Amino acid sequence: MKIDRITVFRLAIGFGETRYVTGTTGKAQDSVDGTILRIDTDEGLTGWGEVSPWGRTYLPEFAEAARAGIDVLAPALIGANPTDIAGLHARMDRHLDGHAYVKSGFDIAAHDLLGKAANLPVYRLLGGRANERIPMNCAVYHGPFNEMAERIAAYREGPGYRIFSTKPGGEAVSDIALYERLAEIRQPQETFIADANRLWTLTDALKVARAIEPLGFNLEQPCGTYEACLRVRRATRATMTLDESVLDGDVLARLARDNAADIVHVKLSRIGGIAAARRFAAFCEIAGLSLSWASSGGTEIADMAALHVAAATPRDHLFGLWSCREFNTQTYACGASHITDGFVVPNEAPGLGLTPDEDAFGTPIATYR
Repeated sequence: MKIDRITVFRLAIGFGETRYVTGTTGKAQDSVDGTILRIDTDEGLTGWGEVSPWGRTYLPEFAEAARAGIDVLAPALIGANPTDIAGLHARMDRHLDGHAYVKSGFDIAAHDLLGKAANLPVYRLLGGRANERIPMNCAVYHGPFNEMAERIAAYREGPGYRIFSTKPGGEAVSDIALYERLAEIRQPQETFIADANRLWTLTDALKVARAIEPLGFNLEQPCGTYEACLRVRRATRATMTLDESVLDGDVLARLARDNAADIVHVKLSRIGGIAAARRFAAFCEIAGLSLSWASSGGTEIADMAALHVAAATPRDHLFGLWSCREFNTQTYACGASHITDGFVVPNEAPGLGLTPDEDAFGTPIATYR
């Protein structure tokens, strides 16, 4: 099997909710600039991939650079065997050093093709379904307490979520007060996360961590750097998750050595896609770490890629999954798994298990043959 055409679409993915503030800039994200890849082969199979970074300041990745990188890699991949995942990555590495997020879209499409060629869902290519049901994590953007409480109630009563990732405002005193109120509405079976997305200074993070430790919150990525997060980790007995600072396998190995976290929240684009995720999962199983999976943002394509990785993650090491289409106002594919009672169940369809609505993607911005 050989790649004989790569088609690229640019897609503006709008949100229905616009107050999701991330990073240290305090900017609210109201849409994602998405890039969709369609890879066609000489045997008539089509694979779909996606790279849709969350703005320009959340991670060291952004949409314009992703498309520039695709323009470098796509011509070099024409004629390659997409089912030879290791060979595909080796070819990409020869033409572009680093830039894992650019390569993630090709990696996802290649796994989709491999699954279709084998007539197997992607999670079976990763070792099989280790989890019959995957627990979902609801992102609760920062706002007045009443609004945050309403969102929690809606997701608790509707899709039945039990994990809530609550975002602070970035100022210690008011954030402590907020978390004290949120703790009062947590139900016994629920997990609440204080997910700062790097927003706190070290000083504020230490104040908040010590104050809310008795409230039972998980603490996620309190500061911008690994070293600052490690200092917070050593100052509290709270369960700790690291997310944005775990950029590659070297940091993951250091995290395990330092006992810097209990859970690692991994976004597929950040590490380069599904092949890298498999290595991360194997390492975390050996190191005794738990994993939470997501894609930075995007459509059902990116979402299902993360779901397949979560489905294959050893059960004792899976914390949860965040759906990157949680805020999306539009559906871009059919066949994606649905959330019921706070869990999602992967289907048995081959590849990623979905059929994109190509009409929704509009006119391609580039085609390579």
